[in-house]
Amino acid sequence: MKKALGILLVLLTLCACANKDNKTKISNGSDVIFTGPNNVSYTRQDMYDAMKTIDADLIVNDILKHIALKNDNISIDELNTQVDELIDMYQSMGYEAYIIAQYGSMDAFREYYLSQLLVNELSKVYVLENYDRLVSEDTPVKMQMAIFAEQADAEKCIADVNSGSTFDMAAVNNNSTNTPQSNVYSDADETLAYDVKEYLNSTDTLGLSSIITSTNSTVGADGTAVETSTYYVLNIESRNADDFKDEYVEMMAARQELATVKNYFLEKHEISFYDQDLYKLMSAEYEVLK
Repeated sequence: MKKALGILLVLLTLCACANKDNKTKISNGSDVIFTGPNNVSYTRQDMYDAMKTIDADLIVNDILKHIALKNDNISIDELNTQVDELIDMYQSMGYEAYIIAQYGSMDAFREYYLSQLLVNELSKVYVLENYDRLVSEDTPVKMQMAIFAEQADAEKCIADVNSGSTFDMAAVNNNSTNTPQSNVYSDADETLAYDVKEYLNSTDTLGLSSIITSTNSTVGADGTAVETSTYYVLNIESRNADDFKDEYVEMMAARQELATVKNYFLEKHEISFYDQDLYKLMSAEYEVLK
């Protein structure tokens, strides 16, 4: 029944017509679409009425799934491959019986997991469709970052790079507390120290940075202030987001609030509910549907 409900959610929601009482009667409502235990039959109208009592997020997720399926930026083949690989892994680990107990069948689990992936993929589409605005607000850069506990090590790292060493080897050879990777960062990145962000915003240069010092004050066991300094050296590779667009989109998609993404697509596709009960249910959870 879960599968039948999922298939019908969008069709019944969008194709229904309201009558004078704002109570929706769907076409061919007496048609039997599912027969349950003890030969109990469920009609199209039964399914629609049941839908109005379930969680608003479940309805919206099903709508978004259908929106995602029609989006050219989403590869359904790649997502199907991900689902197949996950199912193969679970089966090899002996979890098939557990999954069937939870979802009714492996096909039902497959449909559920694919739906989740499709909704998540819309976060990437959201970033792509708002790319210029997000880049202007976020000032992303692609760079390597080395972190040191001692200033002398940071100075030696810079000297080694200037003498021909690669940045990552110079950092590791001079006791960096991390192994520098080429990553995308931005103003919204909570992993970046405030002083590093200030440096990035104060210059538009590329390549090797000067030493950036970040000092934190804490209270010691005896109640006195204790200052600890950390030293950063950057190798800024690019400030043009188009050079690392795919990585930036992945990063920003992971940061988006799912509610923001959902509201964006509901508004963009002008989703409306004409049944009074459904309208109350949906508008209570989604402001954009009012």
